[in-house]
Amino acid sequence: MHSSDKDNRGIKRYPITVKRECNLGVITFDELEWSDHVAQIVDISVIGLGIVSQQRLEPGLVWFKSHVGGFKSGVMMWSKRDGAVYRAGIKFVPLSRKEEEYLQEQVRLSRPSKPLHDPHQIISSMLESFKQEQRDVF
Repeated sequence: MHSSDKDNRGIKRYPITVKRECNLGVITFDELEWSDHVAQIVDISVIGLGIVSQQRLEPGLVWFKSHVGGFKSGVMMWSKRDGAVYRAGIKFVPLSRKEEEYLQEQVRLSRPSKPLHDPHQIISSMLESFKQEQRDVF
């Protein structure tokens, strides 16, 4: 069992029975570079989703091209090989409209596999939003 599975045992996951692709961009934690991916959603919950991809996905900040579960962003918490595919778990991160617009502008300015302008500002904005969500829950 993956550590994130232990943390989320009480969260009901809903399997996706109809093939649903998800276009997403990832800003990796290690390289702070943007990369585009297409993945298939395999399950979803109120706090995140599970995906599979043909290519390895590095943990990092995620930007969905289209809303998924009402969210445009998240954090890829883990990624591992699962047979011929790679399985990953993404936790949703709510952003204010201002934070979302800022991230969209950064994405427009960037090119795949190129460093983003001011990635630390993007990360701090998303983390602050995530911390605020945690304070609101407790």
